[in-house]
Amino acid sequence: MQKTKIKSISEKLGAFIKHPFIRKNQPLLHTVEWIFILLAFFTVGFSIILSQENMSSVVRIGDTKEQKEQDLIQTAEDMELFTGETIPEPIDTTAWDKYQNKWYGFEIQHPDPWKNNTQYKTATEKSAVYETIYKFRKDSNDENDIFEGYDVRIYPVKKTPKIENTNDIHKKEELPEDESNCFLPVEEMELGNEDLVFQKISINEDNLCYKPAYFYSATKGNYIYNIVPAVGESGKRFSEPEKETDKIFPEYKEAVKTFKIIPIVRPKPKPDPRIGVQKPVSAKVVNGKLVCAKKNDKPGKSKKNKPGHLDLECCLDPDETPNPWCTY
Repeated sequence: MQKTKIKSISEKLGAFIKHPFIRKNQPLLHTVEWIFILLAFFTVGFSIILSQENMSSVVRIGDTKEQKEQDLIQTAEDMELFTGETIPEPIDTTAWDKYQNKWYGFEIQHPDPWKNNTQYKTATEKSAVYETIYKFRKDSNDENDIFEGYDVRIYPVKKTPKIENTNDIHKKEELPEDESNCFLPVEEMELGNEDLVFQKISINEDNLCYKPAYFYSATKGNYIYNIVPAVGESGKRFSEPEKETDKIFPEYKEAVKTFKIIPIVRPKPKPDPRIGVQKPVSAKVVNGKLVCAKKNDKPGKSKKNKPGHLDLECCLDPDETPNPWCTY
C-alpha cells in the first residue's frame, strides 16, 4: 500500500516536471525561461547597486576623516601632533640683503642681520680644486647652533669638469670591490628660477660609496657653483643630511632659491707702460727697482720739460723723458 502511494507521488512529480517540455505546452516553457532570466538580471543588478553604495560609503567616510584632520591641523604645532615631526615656520625673505659678485657672475641673498660678515678664501691646500670660496656667516653663533651659514664654492670647469670631482664629494674609505655599483644621487630642479637648473646632491649614510653630503650645484659658462651649508665648529655629520638640514637650518634652502647667474664684468687690465720702451743701459737695482747709479744726481728734482730724448740711465735730466722702467 505504501509503495503504491510513493509510486503515485513520483508519477505526479515527473508529470509536473515534463509538463512544460511537452510540445503543446511550449508557451509555458518560454514563460518559465523568461522568469528565470528576469530573476537573474535583477539579482545581478541589485548586487552591483549594493556594491557601488558600499564603495560610496567608504569614500564618504574617508573624505570625512580627511576633512576632520584638515579641520584639526591649523598650525605647525597641530601638524607635529599628527605626524610626530616639527614643521618649520615659513621664512620671510623680503628684508634679506642681496650680495652680487660681478667677478664670478653670481648673486645670492642672506638674512639681513648677517651684516658685514661675508668672507672669501682662495685655494691654498694641495687637495683643493676650488678657485674661491665665498662665505656667508651669522654674526653670532649660539652654542647649540649647528650651522654657521653657507658657502658659494666656485670651481673652474677646465680643472673640475664634474660635480663628483669637487671638494664637496667624498668617497668612503672602504669601497666595494666592484665600484660599478657606485652611484651619485643627483636630482635636477629649477627651484622657481626658470633660467637656471640646479643639481641637488643628497647622499645618506646608507650609500655604498659616498659619505653623507647635501648641497645644490649650478653650472654656467666656465664655472661650477656649489652652494653648501656650513657646519660650525662641532663638525657634525648627519646620516640623513638633507632631512636634518631642512629641519634645523631652513634659511639655507631659501638662500639657494635666491641664487642667480649675472653677467661677468671684470675691469680691463691697464696696459704696461714699459711695453715697447727701451730698458736703461746703466742703472742699479735697489729692492728690485731700477734707480740712478750716480751718487750726486737727484733725478726726482729735475723739471719735467716737454718730451725730449728718453732717459737711459734712470738719472732724469730736465731735457729727458722719464723712462717707465726706472724708479725716480
